[in-house]
Amino acid sequence: MKIIHFVLGKANPKRMNGVNKVVNNLATYQTQLGYDVSVWGITQTPEDVSDLPQRPFPTILFPTVNKLFISKKIENAIKKIQEKTVFHIHGGFIPEFFHLHKLLKKHKIPYVVTPHGCYNEKAMENNKTFKQIYFNLFEREFISNSKTLHCIGKSEWQSSEKLVPDASKVLIPNGQNLEALRFEYENIREDDDAPLFGFMGRMDKKMKGLDLLLKGFAIFKHQLFQKGNLWMIGGNQDFEELKQMAVKLNIQNNVKFWGPQFGNKKLNLLANMDAFYHASRYEGMPTAILEAAALKVPCVVSDATNMMDYIREYDAGLTLDPNTSESVAESMAQIAQLKSKNALKQKGVNAFKMVKSTFDWEVISQNLVEIYAR
Repeated sequence: MKIIHFVLGKANPKRMNGVNKVVNNLATYQTQLGYDVSVWGITQTPEDVSDLPQRPFPTILFPTVNKLFISKKIENAIKKIQEKTVFHIHGGFIPEFFHLHKLLKKHKIPYVVTPHGCYNEKAMENNKTFKQIYFNLFEREFISNSKTLHCIGKSEWQSSEKLVPDASKVLIPNGQNLEALRFEYENIREDDDAPLFGFMGRMDKKMKGLDLLLKGFAIFKHQLFQKGNLWMIGGNQDFEELKQMAVKLNIQNNVKFWGPQFGNKKLNLLANMDAFYHASRYEGMPTAILEAAALKVPCVVSDATNMMDYIREYDAGLTLDPNTSESVAESMAQIAQLKSKNALKQKGVNAFKMVKSTFDWEVISQNLVEIYAR
């Protein structure tokens, strides 16, 4: 059986994009398990592969045409497929994928869809009218004709039950590659005694709840009169707005915006934190949480991350319930207290155990192959 992962872009794991990392890991592990795997992507620069790392599977890139059409090169490539093949399509509300599903249906090639959080109830409220119209015109057919809808979190499963109750669905989480987290640790903190909180990911104020994080840290500093620092790793979108927000909240001296970071430096920044925060309002399953947990950093998460139940089960951090700036501040005070009592490290150890036992990419990759083969 041939497996083709289809994405918008190049599935470059060097980029700060969770979907890229997931696709790269799935393709890598399924190749290592002995399957014939490739990644197909649509991009404006299909000829430029200079920034892609060496990978054990082929990456085949096609040019972007526009939202009304899909490249003829994709159709020609599909026509050449002779052996038993399944496509695994990653993402939702992407017009090119609707055109792709038409081609796959025409050539009787099955496909699995992983929307990566696109169908969460709160995500559907963003541009609600447009999404409702688009869903009814295109997305419902795209999902209904799929072999399986692969949900990575509880919230997306529950939302999908309402959107497409008759669709075949499976719930399988993302994973984490522990081998990819090897690096040489260096203490780069300015203050080892004060707790260091952090976030890493796209600087999307609303989706990632970064306004809640900054406001919560401001309450922690100015109302609870606590010592501490906050690191924000990532860029794009609301980066400058968030920097200005920190100034307005008078926390700019204790908040450091690192911008996008990669490789060993990114891992070292994560490992220096006392607690990793994800106050998202809607998500799929953030890979950054798994990276932090695998580095033995306790995680403080909202229910929308789909990680709250895991964090509670393994006592791997704290939960934001409800997900408010006040809850963020209270949790920071708890982290500070745990740190002062030298009781925080155990939660970090528990976080590592959680990743190792529940988020093994090899097991997840094999489970998905079994879905493909049904």
